[in-house]
Amino acid sequence: MRLRPKPPSLVSMWMLDVFCCALGCVTLLWLLNTREAGDQAKRAGSALELLQKTETELNARKAELLATKAEFDRTRRKLNADVEDLQGKLLATTSERDETAKKLALTQGDLAEAQTKLVASANRNQELDDLLMRKQKEAKDLSTRLTSATMSADELAKLLRQRERERDDLATKAKAAEDQLNDTDARLRAVAKEAQDATANLAVMRKTGDELAAARSTIKDLQKKVDDSNVTLIDLQGQKAKLADKYDRLRVESESRFAGIAMTGRRVVLLVDASGSMKDVANGQPDANKWPTVVETVSKVMRSLPDLEKFQVVTFSRTAGYLFGSGEWQPYQGESSARQVADALRRVEPAGDTNLYDGLDMAFRLRRDGMDTVYLFSDGLPTSGPGLTSEQERTLKDGERSDRLGRHIRLTLNAAWNRPVGTQKVRINAIGFFYESPELGSFLWTLSRENDGSFVGMSRP
Repeated sequence: MRLRPKPPSLVSMWMLDVFCCALGCVTLLWLLNTREAGDQAKRAGSALELLQKTETELNARKAELLATKAEFDRTRRKLNADVEDLQGKLLATTSERDETAKKLALTQGDLAEAQTKLVASANRNQELDDLLMRKQKEAKDLSTRLTSATMSADELAKLLRQRERERDDLATKAKAAEDQLNDTDARLRAVAKEAQDATANLAVMRKTGDELAAARSTIKDLQKKVDDSNVTLIDLQGQKAKLADKYDRLRVESESRFAGIAMTGRRVVLLVDASGSMKDVANGQPDANKWPTVVETVSKVMRSLPDLEKFQVVTFSRTAGYLFGSGEWQPYQGESSARQVADALRRVEPAGDTNLYDGLDMAFRLRRDGMDTVYLFSDGLPTSGPGLTSEQERTLKDGERSDRLGRHIRLTLNAAWNRPVGTQKVRINAIGFFYESPELGSFLWTLSRENDGSFVGMSRP
C-alpha cells in the first residue's frame, strides 16, 4: 500500500491565505506610492520645463541688453572722438586768435611809427597818408577777424559743453543698462536656485515612512510643550490677578474713593448680578448676609456719585431686565432714590445662571440716550449666554465654558456695544463680591481696564 505524502503541519491553508492577503496589501501600497511618485515627477517636470522656458527668455533678454550696451559703447567712443576733435579745433582757433592779436599789435606799432614819420617829414605826407590808410584797413580787417574768431571760439565751447552733456547722459544710460543686466543675472541665478530647490523638494517627497513616524513623534513632543505652556499661562493669570488686587489695594490707600473706584458719571446704569451664587459663599454654602451686603453696596455707590443726574438698574441671571419701568431714565433724588433702589433689590430673589451677555446688552441700549458709566456688581464668571456652539455646549467643562463666554463678551464690547464714539467710550467699573478666585479677578479686571474703568475685589462682607 502506497502512502500519500502528508503536508507539513507548519503550513496550513489559513496561513497561506494570510500570506496572500499580506502580499496583496504590500503590492497595493507599492502601486499607490508608485502612482503618487509618478504624479509628483510629472509636476516637477512641468515646473522644470517652465523654469527652462524662463531661463531661455532671460538669456534672450540678456543678449539684447548686451547688444544695447555694445551700441552705447560705440556711441560713447564716437562722441569722445568728436569731443577730442572739437577740442583740437578750439585750440587751433585760439592759436589763430592769439596770432591775429599779435599782428594787430605789430600793425598798431607800425601805424604809430608811420604817424611819427608823417610829422617828421612833410614831404612824405601823401605817401604816409596812403600807408596809414592801408594800415588802418588792415587793422580793421584784423579786428573783424579777431571778433569772428572769438565768436567761433564761443560757439565751439558751447558745442563742446553740449557734447560733454550728451556723453554724460550716454554714460548714465550705459550704467542703467549694466544695472539691468546685473539684475537679470541675479534673477537668472534665483531661477536656477528655484530649480535646484524644486529638485531637492522632489527628493524630499520621496522620503520613507520612517521619517513620517519621526515627524509624528515630534508633533507629540510639541503638543506636550503646548500643554505645559498652557499650565504656565494659567499660573501667570493667577499671578496677574494677585497683582491686580495689590494694585487696587494701593489705589485705595492713596486715593479717597469708594473702594478704590473713582466716582464718576452723570447718567449711570447699575448692572447687578442676581444669579443664584449671589446668596452663596465658597463651595456653594448659603450666606444670608451676602445679598443684603450687595444691596447696601449698590446704595453706597449711588450716594458716592457727586454728579449723578439720572440712573437705571439692570439685573441679570438666566435673563436680564430693567428694575424700573421699561428702561427709561430715573431722575436721581438723593437719599430717596438710594432707598428706592435698595428696597427694589431686596425684593429680588437671586437664582439661576450668570448670563452677563444679556445684562450688558440691555444696559448698552441706553447708550444712545447718554449713558456714560456702568457699575457692574458680580461674584462670578459668566456661565451662560451667546458665544458657544452646540458642540461646545455639550463637551466643554465649566472653566472652559466661562473662559470662552468671557472672551465673547469682551470682543462684543470692543466691536459693537462700546465702540468709541469719537474718542469717548462708556466707562465700566466692576465690583467683585467675595473675591476668592484668580480667574474671576482676572476677568473683571480685564473687562474694566479695556473699557476705561477700575476694578475692586471685596473679599469680605
